[in-house]
Amino acid sequence: MYNFKLNNPFTNQTNQIMKKLLSLLVMSFSLLLFTNVEAQLMITELTDPQNSSDAGRYVEIFNPGTEDIDLSTGYALQRWTNGNTDPQSAVSLTGTITAGGFYVVCNDANEFLATYGMDASQDIGTGGPADSNGDDNIALLGPDGSIIDMFGVAGEDGSGTGHEFEDGRAERVCGTSASSTWIEADWNIDNDSGGGDGNQYA
Repeated sequence: MYNFKLNNPFTNQTNQIMKKLLSLLVMSFSLLLFTNVEAQLMITELTDPQNSSDAGRYVEIFNPGTEDIDLSTGYALQRWTNGNTDPQSAVSLTGTITAGGFYVVCNDANEFLATYGMDASQDIGTGGPADSNGDDNIALLGPDGSIIDMFGVAGEDGSGTGHEFEDGRAERVCGTSASSTWIEADWNIDNDSGGGDGNQYA
């Protein structure tokens, strides 16, 4: 009596396919994790108070995630002034934003401290993303230079639009998330043109 062992011609091919699928799955999961870390960060407030010459201006960033994020790995803020289609050079962020924490970027650390009684996370000076007079467009950039979160519309002067916060402030609506394009409904905005609660003092 003879015993025959049949070889499955598809075994090696199947194993190779499974290995490739597993590799793709791991790569996709890693990419998803990286993308989610970036997407967690969001701009939550921009200010141009009526008394900005004394109080200064700032941009607030929030990390709703469960991991601290080192902003010095390439995160930055960028500004499109008025209706300019070309942005200013991006300004690098330097600190760490803790899980569930805020990171405040101001235009004058001394004025911020005197007004609010606390230190800002980073002072990037005047003329940049933290020094908007309410009609500029501001973006939070990720390490690869892409826009994580966008306030306003690049190339559109904010005056008289839904993203004007001159002499006031723009505050993110609770429950919203970062978006690479402007979503007006995600913001509560006060300005001197009668928007929201009108002009604001720090």
